[in-house]
Amino acid sequence: MLTEGLDNNLIMTGKPITFVQVTDCHLFATEEGKLLGMNTQHSLNAVLERIKREQPEFDFLLCTGDLSQDGSVSSYRRLWQTLDNEFGKDQYWIPGNHDDRPNMLQVVSEDQEMKPVIDLGDWQIVQLDSQVPGSVHGRLAESQLAIYEQALLQHPDKHTLVCMHHHPLPMHCEWLDPQQIKNNQALLDIVHDHRNAKVVLWGHVHQETHQTIDETQFISTPSTCVQFTPKSEDFDVDKEGPGYRWMKLYPDGHIESGVSRVDDIEFEIDYTVKGY
Repeated sequence: MLTEGLDNNLIMTGKPITFVQVTDCHLFATEEGKLLGMNTQHSLNAVLERIKREQPEFDFLLCTGDLSQDGSVSSYRRLWQTLDNEFGKDQYWIPGNHDDRPNMLQVVSEDQEMKPVIDLGDWQIVQLDSQVPGSVHGRLAESQLAIYEQALLQHPDKHTLVCMHHHPLPMHCEWLDPQQIKNNQALLDIVHDHRNAKVVLWGHVHQETHQTIDETQFISTPSTCVQFTPKSEDFDVDKEGPGYRWMKLYPDGHIESGVSRVDDIEFEIDYTVKGY
């Protein structure tokens, strides 16, 4: 079955499927909320305006966690309504360490926005939940790993992108790497064993990376708010602007992807905030 809401004719024409990834929005119950001194609703709005200008023909949104900073129902409702009003496209969500999954499910559904497998014809996207409630680090339960491996085994003809919130590879950032997926090797073993495991995509790290390991592409994406300084020993906020990622999935299994950032967001960093 093809994903509801997507244009089936597009999927069958051989044209690439294009999605936009937004991640780590860190919204609050009110629009005035700030993270490290940055108004996260304002920065998200600026990123969405950029998406509207640059990506007029994309097919859906992939929202990869820490969508809220305080886990409030009102923050999730405002995000869903904002994205729907701006684009009218399907949205797919996964939780991050700051998110409250039960509150998310008051706004979105496990049968649609939070479905584990999105069927895209030549491609499939598997959404995994790496959240450990009450902890900042990630872990993939056996049931989550089974969802991924089953999708790969059941559809060996489908190119597969798997996404999660936490990073499965070290970022070479001393303060951040303890927060990666604790059982990351279990995930990497599955990737290694399946030729149709094409892309591993995540958020959480508030920075852009892209590397290829044994023909699988491992990719992280900037936050729509503050950024973290790459390869830093201690917690540090980068000067790079908020951003999003676009990605094109081609029928033959190759991808094109890039990051675009807002360059006119000014804010005064508040280093009194601790416990990211």
